[in-house]
Amino acid sequence: MLIQKLIELIYRPNSDTNILYHKILIEYNDYYSNLNTKLQKRFNKRLHVVINSLRFIPKDFQSVSLEMKVLISSAIVQITFGLKRYLLMRFNKIYVLPYNYSIGQYQNLLGHVDHGANLICLSWPAVKHGFIIPDDAMNVALHEVAHALHDEDSMRALPTNFFNDVKMDIWEYEALKKMRIIQKNQNEFLKSYGGQNILEMFAVCIETFFEQPQRFKQELPELYLSVCNVLNQDSSNGDNPLLF
Repeated sequence: MLIQKLIELIYRPNSDTNILYHKILIEYNDYYSNLNTKLQKRFNKRLHVVINSLRFIPKDFQSVSLEMKVLISSAIVQITFGLKRYLLMRFNKIYVLPYNYSIGQYQNLLGHVDHGANLICLSWPAVKHGFIIPDDAMNVALHEVAHALHDEDSMRALPTNFFNDVKMDIWEYEALKKMRIIQKNQNEFLKSYGGQNILEMFAVCIETFFEQPQRFKQELPELYLSVCNVLNQDSSNGDNPLLF
C-alpha cells in the first residue's frame, strides 16, 4: 500500500491528460462511459497511475500508442475499481503484438499470462475488438488481467492482497458448483471454457460480470453476488457500481 501511495503522489494527471483519456475511454469502454462524472474522474486518476506503473513492450512494431496503453490499463482499473489496491507489482510488463500469435501447440492466441516471466502478452486487435463489442462476454484484456490479479493475489502477504480471503472462499464455493454443471455438459449460461479449472472460471466470471451483468445476475444470482462481493462493486448498477 505504501508503494501505491508513493506512485500516486508521483503520477498525478493534468487536465490535458484527463481529456485525452476521457476521449479514448468514451469511444471504447462502455463501463467507463456509464459512470457518473465523479467516478469518471476517479477512474482517470487511477488510470494515470496504472499506465505509469506498467512497462509496455511492443513486439513486431515500433511503439505502444496511448490508445493501446489506455485500453489495456483500463481493464486493470475496471476490475479493481472497488478495491483499495489496484497496482500490479509482479505482472507489470505488458507485451503488445499487432496480431494473434502461436506458442508451441497453442495456435491463434489472443493473449496469455506468462507466470515464469511475470508478464502479460496481448494481441492488440483482439484487445480492441473486446472493447468494441461490449456485451458478448469476450474481452481478452479483462480475461488476462483477471488471471494476473488472481495469481498475484495468491502470492501476496495478507495485508497487501487485492481480494478478501473470506469473500474469495465464498466465490470459489459457488464457482465450483457451476464448474460441476459445466463438466456434466449441462451448462446453459457462462462460457463452458470456465469449466477447465478454477483459474479459467475466475477469468470467465470477470468477463461475464462486466459484459453481461443483467443476465449473469438473473441466471446465476448466487455466483453473481459472490463476484460483486469480491470486487466490491455491482456492474449492473451503471453510473455508480461501487458498493461502499
